[in-house]
Amino acid sequence: MKKLLITSYWLGIVADAIATVLLFSPQAAEIVLQPQPFVISPLYLYVTRVAGALMLGWTVLLFWAQLKPVERTDILLITLFPVVSILAGAAVIVVRSGHISIINMMPMFTLYLVLYCTIIPSYIWVKKKRHEMGYKLSLQ
Repeated sequence: MKKLLITSYWLGIVADAIATVLLFSPQAAEIVLQPQPFVISPLYLYVTRVAGALMLGWTVLLFWAQLKPVERTDILLITLFPVVSILAGAAVIVVRSGHISIINMMPMFTLYLVLYCTIIPSYIWVKKKRHEMGYKLSLQ
C-alpha cells in the first residue's frame, strides 16, 4: 500500500503538470483535445493562464506533499474533493455541449477514474494505520 500511496501522489503530479502545459499552450490543448473551432481571444488566454497558474501551484503542492506522504495525506483527499471532482464535472459538461468529443476526453475520464482508484484506498490505508499506531506513522 505504501507504493500505491506514492503512486497516488505521482499520478497527480504528472497529471497536473500535463494540464498546466495544456492551459498555458492553446496549441498543445488543440492537438490533445481537438475541440470544435473557436477563437483564441485575449480573454481566453487570460482565463487559461490564471487556471494554469493555479494548476501549476497544485502540482507543486502535490510534490511538496509527497516528500512526507503519510503526514500530508490529506492533500490527496483535497485533490479528489473538490479538484478532480470539479474537473470531471467540467469534462462531462464540455462533452455534452459537443465542443469536445467523448473520444478525445476518454483519456481524461480514465485519468480521473485511476486517481479515484488509487487515492481513496491510499487515504483509507494511511488513516487506518495512523489510528492503529496512535497517529505516529511515518514511511520507513
